[in-house]
This record gives sequence, C-alpha cells and structure tokens, in this order.
Amino acid sequence: MYMEFKRVPEIKKLEKLKTEYFGQIFRQVFFSPKTTCNNFLKMAFLDVPRGSVGTPHVHLGDEIVYTIKGKAVLTIDEQEYVLEPGTCFLIPPDAPHPAKVISDENWVAIAAYCDECPVLKKERGKENVDYPVTVQE
Repeated sequence: MYMEFKRVPEIKKLEKLKTEYFGQIFRQVFFSPKTTCNNFLKMAFLDVPRGSVGTPHVHLGDEIVYTIKGKAVLTIDEQEYVLEPGTCFLIPPDAPHPAKVISDENWVAIAAYCDECPVLKKERGKENVDYPVTVQE
C-alpha cells in the first residue's frame, strides 16, 4: 500500500541537478521517485563530450532515450545501434548497454526510465536491488 501525496507542479533548473556517472557517460536526473515522491517516473538529461565511453549497466524496466544533438552508439547483445538527432530508442529491461559518443560534438539526449518503481520492483522480485546496476562485459 502506498501513501498518497498531494502532487503539485514542479519545475527544475538543469544547473542545480546532481550528476550521476557511468564511466565517462553522465546524466542529470530531473525527476525521480526519490526526488518528487512519484512512483513511476524518472527523467534525465545527458550532455556528454565527444569520445566519452560509458560502463555497461542495466535498468529495472524499459529505458527510452531521445537524441537531440550529436551521435552515440549503444551496444546491446553485440549489436550496435546509432542514436542520432530525432531518434528515439527503447532499451529492454536487464539489457547491458554501454554507450560511446561518436560525433565531433557533444551527445545531448533525454532518457526516461524508472529504476525505483515500487510496483515493478515487487513484480520482478527486485525490492532489494539498487538500480541501475553496473555489469561486467
């Protein structure tokens, strides 16, 4: 049973957000269950320098990445997927996905996922797992 909170509109400034790192890849989380008391949403902004390489990691549920600027390649099951401006990419749960920026400019993207979703954690039996989880290749 979840305690209901009165939800109010909220606005956040990018420059005030905490940064999370995965190797050389990093993101800043706008909203998440831990920061806004919502149960299902997490949204992050990525502005990653050229040549940066991330560590393989997995998420509890699906992740959606929309590329605004630059290019990155994500590798899943030895298949490379190029993310370029205007593309939206769906990453399945528990799919290790290292990223590498391949353009001469920063890769700028928005990612939506929910590593803290209590319903999904319970359904998948992952209540004690702290996602995202870094994995070995």
